[in-house]
Amino acid sequence: MAFSTLPLSGIAFDQVDTAPGFTLGTQTFGSDGRLYVYAVAGAAISADDADCSVNATTFVVTASGGSYLAPNVDVPSGNYAWFSKASV
Repeated sequence: MAFSTLPLSGIAFDQVDTAPGFTLGTQTFGSDGRLYVYAVAGAAISADDADCSVNATTFVVTASGGSYLAPNVDVPSGNYAWFSKASV
C-alpha cells in the first residue's frame, strides 16, 4: 500500500470520506511514484476505474476520459477520496 512522501498526516489513499477530510485539490506524491489529488465524486465511481477526469477548478471527478485512477474501493457520488495518476 502506498503512503504519502510529503509531511501530511492522516492520508489513507483507499479511504472514502463522507465529509471533506482535506481541502479539495490537495495534492501529494505517493511512495508508488504517483501523484494523488483529493477530490469529490460527481457520480458513483467504481473501484480502480482507470479513466477518471478531475476538473482542475472544482475538483469534481467523473468516470470518463481522464488519466486519473480511482482508489481500490467504490466512491459513491458526493463522497471524497484520493485519485491518482502517473507523476512522470
